[in-house]
Amino acid sequence: MAAYAEYLDFDTEEDKLKQQQLYQETELSVQTVAAVKKISRPQNWLLAAAPYCPDCRVFVPFIQKMAELNPNIRINYIARNDFDDSSRFENPRQQKIVRANQKIPALFLMGHEEAGPVFNEFPQVVLNQIAADETRRTELRDAYRVGEFNADIEAQIVAALAWAEQRC
Repeated sequence: MAAYAEYLDFDTEEDKLKQQQLYQETELSVQTVAAVKKISRPQNWLLAAAPYCPDCRVFVPFIQKMAELNPNIRINYIARNDFDDSSRFENPRQQKIVRANQKIPALFLMGHEEAGPVFNEFPQVVLNQIAADETRRTELRDAYRVGEFNADIEAQIVAALAWAEQRC
């Protein structure tokens, strides 16, 4: 597992620069900052992601900035091409659950992986819209990638952090 700085080196220099640019452009809302600062229990998260992935580049800045606001939120990054390397996981159960998911970005609460990812490829609002009308998948994906669902990403992560606060 890796920290954010190591995550940036998972792929090419070009991908790293794209990720850093989106990170710099991403701002958390005042409400999100307040909610994140209230987290009082340590939370360890496993984030399957890679800078080459446009969906990851959108998602990662939000969770990373939240982690930087509160030392109780720890993010461990893993690249999809490391899913088969057992040394990258805490135990075989964790590896099995992450491998079965296969989508990135995917965010798991460590120790509670069996609950599944709390974020899986897109915000839940996008997944719901795709489920309702599969013909809109490309349209919705593209809207996600240009930031049209950023508020939904924030809200979903804040809800996941609150959920984890009750379990850690």
